[in-house]
Amino acid sequence: MKDWIKRKLDKIEELYTEDRLKRSKERWRRIWDGEEPLDRYPFTFGGIDIDYYNKVYPPEERLRIFLDEFIIRGRVNDDFIPSIFPGCKQSTMPNIFGAKEVAKTNEGGWIDYTCDKIIYDLDDIDRLPQPDIGNGTVAYEWLSMQQYFLEETCGRIPVHVIDMQGPMDVCGQIWGYDSMFVCAYENPDYYHKLLTKITDAFILFWNRQKEILGECFVGTHLFAWSWVPGNKRASISIDSLVMLSPDFYDEFYKPYIEIIGQKLGDITVHSCGDFSPVFGKVMNTPFVKGINAGQMDIEKLVAEGMDDSLVAVVCGSMEKVNDIFSLVKQHDLKTDITIGGLWPGKNGKRKPVTDWTDKDWNDIKSMEEEVLEAAAL
Repeated sequence: MKDWIKRKLDKIEELYTEDRLKRSKERWRRIWDGEEPLDRYPFTFGGIDIDYYNKVYPPEERLRIFLDEFIIRGRVNDDFIPSIFPGCKQSTMPNIFGAKEVAKTNEGGWIDYTCDKIIYDLDDIDRLPQPDIGNGTVAYEWLSMQQYFLEETCGRIPVHVIDMQGPMDVCGQIWGYDSMFVCAYENPDYYHKLLTKITDAFILFWNRQKEILGECFVGTHLFAWSWVPGNKRASISIDSLVMLSPDFYDEFYKPYIEIIGQKLGDITVHSCGDFSPVFGKVMNTPFVKGINAGQMDIEKLVAEGMDDSLVAVVCGSMEKVNDIFSLVKQHDLKTDITIGGLWPGKNGKRKPVTDWTDKDWNDIKSMEEEVLEAAAL
């Protein structure tokens, strides 16, 4: 272990005492296990500097940024559990089947890691190679990064599963959503053959990460919703939910969510869009334990029928803190809430941590007290 890593880890453990972590983990456990809150509703504040999903950092740089952020966050009293999220590449699962990774710079200057299509007709489904997570693959790079985090911290910090993208959206990447949907109607046997292959690869790669990380494995890619109790809970991204009818979901999506649940345990479903037309279907899918909808705030979730049978994984702003927790209490919801807007900044741009003043910290503590009061039982 490098000296700089040891110093930062020692500081993190000084801030996040064993008693503090024990209380926070118990708060989360009770929410996810459907029990009454411990002493208040748990919550986390949003991230500070690191771009969790859009930028792929070299392992050492990512580790350094995370450790520095843990130290800063340790000064506020939320339920954040220090843990490292490796990142996201949409090319990961396609590359397991041999699709070439394609890096494209988007308008924001970040790089999108997509892939070439590899399926053009039904025969290509039969010719798909066996999934490969060996040396030279994108998956292997992720495994190496996770191994690096584990070894450099000597297992003192948990490590997340990567954002693997769900089998349905992987299928859309390697074939095209239009072709995938048409195949489901016209050649359902081939649709199911393809989705079965991708689902099996999803489970294979998930279990490989879990095998490497052992007790340090965290089974959610929804950062900074940073913690789920135990290692038998899974998260799956299904952004294409926004394109589905309820009947299509039942016949062509639901079976694969259930297969993943049977193999990996309870599931939190993430989708970036507003999937109201199939929200009730997702809620009632076996093994689905939590829902995270990027474009559905807690008011929208309640309007669509969210109840205490599932955990609502939601983000809200400081301006709406009281409204959020009022809804939680009114409907007796189980919630995993991240609050944004705590850290100093203006017009959506954060102020560099090195420029934070005593006034900034006083403002942070004042807002923290506001959230703690709102989250009280």
